[in-house]
Amino acid sequence: MKTVSAFIAYQCKRCGRMHYPFHDRCMDCKGREFEEVKPQGNAKLLTYTAIFSLPCGFDQRFLILGVAEFEGNVKALGQVKADSVDQLKVGMIVKSSWEPIRFQSGEDVYGLKFEPLE
Repeated sequence: MKTVSAFIAYQCKRCGRMHYPFHDRCMDCKGREFEEVKPQGNAKLLTYTAIFSLPCGFDQRFLILGVAEFEGNVKALGQVKADSVDQLKVGMIVKSSWEPIRFQSGEDVYGLKFEPLE
């Protein structure tokens, strides 16, 4: 399993706003220069949903997706490691990791995953 360091946010050098994913221009000041920032620590789960109609390539019955917020107001979408949405609640602390989210064309595809800590 890879660490969350593969997940990179971008801070505008002009106004300091954090962006994820990358944007060509800052959404506040329209600046074009950014510094790469590695979000640190755990995150807070803002919202989540379960998807039961998955596309080809997923060999599971359903998938739980969530949006979590890291320090610096960086928000990101990722898979949530839970057996049911009944185990989740908005505001709970989640640990993030960068790991395989599916297998496609003979290779692992990596993405962000959240694991509830409560």
